[in-house]
Amino acid sequence: GAMRSDLTQRTYETWADLLAYMDGSAAVIGEMMLPVLNPTTDAVVPARALGLAFQLTNFLRDVGEDLDRGRVYLPQEDLERFGADPWARRVTPEWRELMRFEIARTRDIYAAADRGIGMLPSRSARCVTTARVLYSRILARIEAADYDVFSRRARVHAAQKSAVAIATLLKPIRRPHAPTTP
Repeated sequence: GAMRSDLTQRTYETWADLLAYMDGSAAVIGEMMLPVLNPTTDAVVPARALGLAFQLTNFLRDVGEDLDRGRVYLPQEDLERFGADPWARRVTPEWRELMRFEIARTRDIYAAADRGIGMLPSRSARCVTTARVLYSRILARIEAADYDVFSRRARVHAAQKSAVAIATLLKPIRRPHAPTTP
């Protein structure tokens, strides 16, 4: 009712609206990192994609916390399409379908970002790969929790973070267009 709409000053009607909002934060952060990462070619598009994927992952993980602040960072059009109501704070078949859709979309954006990792010098590529692996793992944790983003946060534990960081540092970076020496 009216009270509920008072709480949701921060909603986004469409995916395009949500993208426009994120453009001012996540995508720009990705772009600002570029000079530091020192890519070999134009990595702006993948960097922006990675920023978006990270922020979408946060939005999916933090649905419950965002509701506490009266905010919903899921497109209203998606909620309507799947008949899902985050305000109910219950995992229903409709909620699961919505979350499957949003997670798949986020994974597509990670895949678009991955093309840029090969454009980075190996040290930068390792850092970005570590962040990407850890962050995208949050999506798997949401799935493992049966899409319950209301009662607790899907975290990646410290030991797991360290293991990924070490594995990433030890792994050679494969570049698609590296010149081969005879």
